[in-house]
Amino acid sequence: MPVIVRENFFKNFIVVALLALLYPIIHNDLVHSIVSTDKVLAGNILIAVSIIAVTACFGNFAFTYEKIAVESASQRMLAHTTTGLLMLLIGISLIFTGILMAFIMGHFFVVDLALILLYTTCVTYDFWDLFRALN
Repeated sequence: MPVIVRENFFKNFIVVALLALLYPIIHNDLVHSIVSTDKVLAGNILIAVSIIAVTACFGNFAFTYEKIAVESASQRMLAHTTTGLLMLLIGISLIFTGILMAFIMGHFFVVDLALILLYTTCVTYDFWDLFRALN
């Protein structure tokens, strides 16, 4: 397995671990804020979070490993840092989205499933782009 693939696994593991650590903090902060009882405010914040998510998704999908020198450790680390931060922002945005939507309309498993599938698709795309660059 090429070094860059192992690095990419490690990067995605770290991002998912950070998201797992951040989820209870974000959930607790939102539950204990005015947002949990003000549906209009929750909706407004959801719009702002959606803009962040769209921006991060655009950056993530616009990036390609094909444009880096795979043999250069510094370029690989810069690429992993860039995609890792974008994936972290996407994940945080999706956490906010799930919690805020639960405040607005109640908890629906399908919404959580859709958000998990969306994040999984971003990770899958990250690996697909990497494998495409290696061929």
